[in-house]
Amino acid sequence: MRIMVMDIGKTKTFAIIMDEVGQVYAKAVTGPSGMWLKEETIVKNLGEAIKECLSKGNLSLDELDLISISWADLDTRADWENAWRIAEKLGLSKEKTIIEHDAVAAYYAVTWGKPGIAMIAGTGSIGFGINKRGERARSGGWGWIIGDEGSAYWIAIKALNAVSRAYDGRGEKTMLSKKLKEYFSIENELEILTKIYKEMSGEVKEIAKIAKIVDEAANEGDIIARRIMEEAGKELALCVLSIAKRLNMEKDEIIVGGIGGVYKSKHVRRVFHKLLEENLPNAEIREPLIGYTPILGPIIIAFKKLNIPLSEEKVESILASLSE
Repeated sequence: MRIMVMDIGKTKTFAIIMDEVGQVYAKAVTGPSGMWLKEETIVKNLGEAIKECLSKGNLSLDELDLISISWADLDTRADWENAWRIAEKLGLSKEKTIIEHDAVAAYYAVTWGKPGIAMIAGTGSIGFGINKRGERARSGGWGWIIGDEGSAYWIAIKALNAVSRAYDGRGEKTMLSKKLKEYFSIENELEILTKIYKEMSGEVKEIAKIAKIVDEAANEGDIIARRIMEEAGKELALCVLSIAKRLNMEKDEIIVGGIGGVYKSKHVRRVFHKLLEENLPNAEIREPLIGYTPILGPIIIAFKKLNIPLSEEKVESILASLSE
């Protein structure tokens, strides 16, 4: 049996081919294919990931038994219709393909299908949960213009704002000013305008990379940077708590965890965990999944669809293969 599993996000598209035992035969990483991107970009990056994976696995699409996809930005009916249209355009048949919102897949990666909540914090942010009655709820995921609080992009914008305020004398001085000038190879803060609006054209993924600099400054003792990272942790926790409240899970024994690069920050993790421990006394708070591990969600969805038992040993073996 051959199964293709894909994690389609705002930052990258990751695809693997595996069997029912958990052995990974091929993997491929290409550019982002989230549904908010232009269709030609989605088709190009998604198509390249599929083609490369099939080539490495010496297989054709017809030889695959199932294709399980976790796809970012599937928020409206139109998004879902476009996703299926693109999938069919690339040769993926509905009979052998499962498509889920990446927040749903994240939930499965964190909880393995048990009652709980997953909180994504990568380029963007969104939370999703299911209670013991099967009721569902989401929080966040409003995009970089409206929300995405706690995401890498949100952190970056907070930092850019702090630097602008420090430069004008409207805010406190911050190490971020020096660090951003070094990052952009510029001499004056006003040159950031050219970098962001002209050279980057406001590109969300590129701007989000600044979040790493903010965390670095926080680790070096900058108060403003640390405040931003701590606020990110608080915002992510608030999303989780809002889901727990709406699903009446505040006192339940549930599983909660984060997914995404933002959780690399010790400041984010500390505040996130503290607020959850204080407000969800019976929750099992798991360590965040970072890197390629979010693909565990669509893997679990595929195994459940095929009624294949999934043990911790099998999961560890799969994740070990992905890190090689």
